[in-house]
This record gives sequence, C-alpha cells and structure tokens, in this order.
Amino acid sequence: MPGFTIHIAIGKEYIKKHKGHIQNESEFIKGTIAPDLDENKIDLAKDKSKTHYGKWGNYQVKTNIKSFLQDAKVTIDTDYWKGYLLHLLVDHYFYNISFKQELEAIIQNKDKFYDDYDCLNFELITRFQIEILENVKKYMKIDKNKKEPKYLKKDKVIQFIEEMSNINLEKQMEIIQKEGMEGLK
Repeated sequence: MPGFTIHIAIGKEYIKKHKGHIQNESEFIKGTIAPDLDENKIDLAKDKSKTHYGKWGNYQVKTNIKSFLQDAKVTIDTDYWKGYLLHLLVDHYFYNISFKQELEAIIQNKDKFYDDYDCLNFELITRFQIEILENVKKYMKIDKNKKEPKYLKKDKVIQFIEEMSNINLEKQMEIIQKEGMEGLK
C-alpha cells in the first residue's frame, strides 16, 4: 500500500482540483485511508483482501473495484465511499502501473516500502500541508533528516500524487463497469 501520507496528499489535492465534487472533506479523507486502518478491529495483515476487494499478500496487490462498486454497503455518492474508491484506484495504479518496477525490485530484495515512506513523509507533509490524523499517527514515522528513499524517488512520488489527484472518479467507474480492471491503464 502507498503510505498514509501519499493517500492523504492525493485526497487533499483531489478536493482542491475538483471543487464542488466533495461536500464533506473530512469524510472523504477518512475514506482515502479506510482500507488500511484497523477501525473495524480486524487483522489487516490477514484481511486486506477484504478491505481492498481483491488479492493481497506475498507481494500480490490486486484490487477488484468492480466488486467494490457492487457491494451492497457501498453508497458511492457519499464522500466517504468516493474517498474509499480513490484509495483503491491509487493502490491499483501504484502497484500495477506507476511503481511496478520498484515493486519488482522490492520483491527481488525481499524488502518493503515502509522505510521509503518514512523518508518521504516529512517532505510530503510539508509540501501538501497535511495535518496528520490522530488515528494514523501511530503508523507513521517522520524522518526530518531528508534521507533518500531506496526505491521511491521523491520526484516520481510527487508526480504520482499530482496525476492521481487529477483522476475523474466517474470516468474510472465507467471504464471498470465496461472493461473491468484491465481497462485501467
């Protein structure tokens, strides 16, 4: 999963760029981090496949957003569920398209992205004026020493945030309904 800071930055930028689309900003931001939180007291290490509507684990990251859209509890016209959708789209693009090579290097080195997130957090928090939510503080480390991340290059992550915050959620849903996840490129 991209770190909380990346998800929140994309959410905040999305709100700025899509004026009038989001009525309740705090609910939207909650949705952008919900799949990665343990608010339901489930073991996310075991149940990420449920919260991400797909296969999760052993470096497999496959979301099935069509299943998400068909879930009876999902009310996609609410800001919380729009944020949740954005989270799933971000994960899909992050792992399967934009940072696929970095993921392959992580797999090869039997490593993780978490140290890179720690290196990027301070820069992203400052740049995107992110207020750290109380329920995610315990999961985040902030390295103010500006150590260079091993896999995730700062400029590429910032470009990813900018691109993902431009995304048209309605258009993405149309593509998924017609073509499935294969339609997302």
